[in-house]
Amino acid sequence: MAKLLRKGPPQRRKATVTSNDVVDVLGAEFRMQKEKVLSTLRSVGINLEGSSSTEEMDLYREVIACKVGDFTRFKSGNEPYLAKLDEQLRAFDEIYVDTAPIIQEDWFLHFVSNAELILKRRKKKLLVLEKTMEELHGLKDNPEKDKDVRVRSTIRPDLLRFLARKGIVRIGDTGSTGIADDHLVELFASIGNSKNLMLITQDRELSERIVALAHKLEQEPSELPKLPWWKKLFGSAEGQAPVSHRMVVCKLVEEGKLKRCYVCPECNESYYDELVDCEGFVLCSRCYIELKEKEAKQVAANDLKRELELKKEESRQKRLREEALEKEQEKPVFTVAKALERRRKKFLLVFSLVVVIVILLAIEIYIIAV
Repeated sequence: MAKLLRKGPPQRRKATVTSNDVVDVLGAEFRMQKEKVLSTLRSVGINLEGSSSTEEMDLYREVIACKVGDFTRFKSGNEPYLAKLDEQLRAFDEIYVDTAPIIQEDWFLHFVSNAELILKRRKKKLLVLEKTMEELHGLKDNPEKDKDVRVRSTIRPDLLRFLARKGIVRIGDTGSTGIADDHLVELFASIGNSKNLMLITQDRELSERIVALAHKLEQEPSELPKLPWWKKLFGSAEGQAPVSHRMVVCKLVEEGKLKRCYVCPECNESYYDELVDCEGFVLCSRCYIELKEKEAKQVAANDLKRELELKKEESRQKRLREEALEKEQEKPVFTVAKALERRRKKFLLVFSLVVVIVILLAIEIYIIAV
């Protein structure tokens, strides 16, 4: 019983498919002969022996699609999304792609398939550094990497060269001799004031460095556009005004969609969200909620303070009214009877004084006469 209780949850068995079924399915999908399917997979180190996991079928499809140049299965039919992608890409002069997004699942294939027509129409290209090509060649023979990473690192260089021949990708040598991340930061720092730049990378640390660099360049005064002498002489003032440039960094997610990297100025943590036209330092949702809660608490505290002040003022006004009423009540009330009584008392007082004076005068006259 104890032995039974020590057993963990039963592991799910992975669905498998025989090698013959794999070849039949792939041959039917890509309209290839079985020998061609087998040779294509062997060229990247995949030997179909026995049974394979159904989860590996997507990798096999990816290999054959890259080899034959058929990316229709990766293209999205969502027109609103394609219009959104067009709006996202058209604002940038140069779009650089790092190593990681190229070999991350099949997301790069989705992105390239959806962006191909946009890039051609906008006359733009995806820029891949020679250093990236070197890293791909180094990964394909690295035993520490997973099988899918090694396979993708094997087929991606040929794919990039194929896309370069189609005019979608440009493989450029920018003189990189050290670490690729440091070189990208230096490259963006040197051209960031003159061009709108986008970097696609899965590296969070590199993304944070680019966001910080973009914020730093935004604080510097914008450079005047370089114009020929005749435009300076006859051009408008608006055309000669300083021009600011954008620098953003994104990563690829499922279906090759772009998510932009932002850094929260409150907690200094990076996060990914929709690509919008704004600065790279934006409050994260947690800090935004905390800020709103603080503002709500401050508003509540201010309302409570104002309410206490109003109650205090009402109490003071009430006390003043009561004091005024008491003073009013303490004042003598003059009625007709009181007025007559007051006149009577005044008359009696005057009469008494007159009588006294008359008596005194009479006495004095009597004394004088005697």
